[in-house]
Amino acid sequence: MRNPAKFLAVFLAILFGSALSLRAQSSPAAAGPATSANPGATPATSAPAPADSKDAKDEAYPEQAYLSPSRYTNQYFDFSFELPPEAQLRAVPEPGARDGSIQLLELGGPPPLDAEISISAIPTAGNSNKQDAKAFLRYSLDQELYRGVEELRGLSKASIAGHQFFLFETRRGIEQHVVLATTLGDYILRVALAAHDEKMVHRLEASFDRVVFFAPPELKQLVAGDAHAYDGPSVSSHQLETLEFDPPANHIDPGVIRGDFYENPTLGFSYRIPQGWTLEANGAVQPAVERYREREDFGRPRVGRAEHRLMDACSRTLFSVWAKRPDASGQISYDDFGEVTVSAISLACFPRMKFPADSADQKSAKDFLLQFGLTHPIIDDMRDAKEFTAGGNVFVYLHGTVGFLLPNDALARRLSIAMAVTQRRGYLLTWFFAAPHDRELQALTDERVLFDNAPPVTVLSATKPGGGEAATRIAEPSASVGATSGAAAGGTNGAIANPPATAANASATSAPDSATQTSAGATNAAATDSASASSSADAGSASSSNSGADPSASTEQTPGDHPSLLRPGETVQPSKGAPIPKKNQSQ
Repeated sequence: MRNPAKFLAVFLAILFGSALSLRAQSSPAAAGPATSANPGATPATSAPAPADSKDAKDEAYPEQAYLSPSRYTNQYFDFSFELPPEAQLRAVPEPGARDGSIQLLELGGPPPLDAEISISAIPTAGNSNKQDAKAFLRYSLDQELYRGVEELRGLSKASIAGHQFFLFETRRGIEQHVVLATTLGDYILRVALAAHDEKMVHRLEASFDRVVFFAPPELKQLVAGDAHAYDGPSVSSHQLETLEFDPPANHIDPGVIRGDFYENPTLGFSYRIPQGWTLEANGAVQPAVERYREREDFGRPRVGRAEHRLMDACSRTLFSVWAKRPDASGQISYDDFGEVTVSAISLACFPRMKFPADSADQKSAKDFLLQFGLTHPIIDDMRDAKEFTAGGNVFVYLHGTVGFLLPNDALARRLSIAMAVTQRRGYLLTWFFAAPHDRELQALTDERVLFDNAPPVTVLSATKPGGGEAATRIAEPSASVGATSGAAAGGTNGAIANPPATAANASATSAPDSATQTSAGATNAAATDSASASSSADAGSASSSNSGADPSASTEQTPGDHPSLLRPGETVQPSKGAPIPKKNQSQ
């Protein structure tokens, strides 16, 4: 019989590949919080900008456009066309293309018509095998015919607004589309018009037939009053250059560890860490699962390079704690494994991503998850989604399992995973949990989170919306959380006792640096206001006002039934979660 204690070690070895090491690799951008045992950590500062760097905003780029409910206007390629109102089109987020094309527009309509307009630009400059629009469409049509479609119109050409377009029309089942292409300078402009209804396809084609190519001075005449700037369905090269010039991640406060509590006065929250767990700079499970899925998909990553660059510039791991450190060989027992990783993401990097303001607004939650999933593919493994309110904050809670097979073993193994997401002071805060079973996972979500209702800490010279100054401290990756739980406040090593759970004696905790950090007492005292909790099925129906409750009281919960992340004594009514929609699903 196989030893279950070795299962996780083998699984992680598969995920990480050769030279397995579970020790998180620290970097300035991903550095975690300071600890009370390490008050003199090296400051983290953002890299100085090159003296000859230019503002990327002064340069035109292909995705630069304007979008309204009735018209799309591309400023770079100087064309504009009306959108048929009966299609009920709306912008759909998409991951970055991996074939070198530039995504300009992605619109989708509701069923049963399922109308769709997709426009992309394919660069041809510098390509040794430079194609024209005709050869490009010929290849595309041949590929469709090889897979099996009904050819309604073979490759033909048409003159549209003084430009020669090549086009074809095919149908497979109920899906029918017209694909057009023309050459514009060093690009091939590809336009796909699709629907589940023949008349709607032809209605979309008729709208594009009236496209207008205009001179740059005429731009203002074509931009409607309700139009907004639109940089395409995925992150644009211009946006990446702007964000990487001064990464918002460098302005995220790393917070501080005080005993068993993580505190972040800038973001206004604290979280009780399981006692005795090991502090690490980064999590292990999410990147490991991503590499495992990539290997399963023949080397095709689930997140593109553009999305990785975006997250590197805009997110920061505040801290990650593991139930047990790996041994010298990098192995860890399956039953001893556990992880909690908390991260912050600047919302200034995602202007079109809207977090739901109401836990009963399931449509807003669905729209949020469609875009959030582009940079967090782990949610594909979380098929249960709920919304609830705690401490005045709306949470989106996701739960699922990661299955895996071990070599020469017929039985599948799994890890239980969950993620809680909320919006806080211009940032998205995410809690990621991983454990061998739902029972252990529930224990992790029961840990206490407190929110500070006072105004956010003022940071001088803040340069990013919703952001703060560069981190003043970085973590010691090997620090052990809760190791100083028995020490007295003001000990010789700078260690302090665990923060009291009630506001009455919270002032007993001392802050190591009052100039840059708010004391634990101030954070916890402001966070003892009563919190309300509600499920997405019955928002606002459950509330609590037990600010004086016994801190040691435990909630009665069924493992895996619902999230906690609440103060002791608070509950969340369970509700049946709905599967997370596919990324390409239109409303």
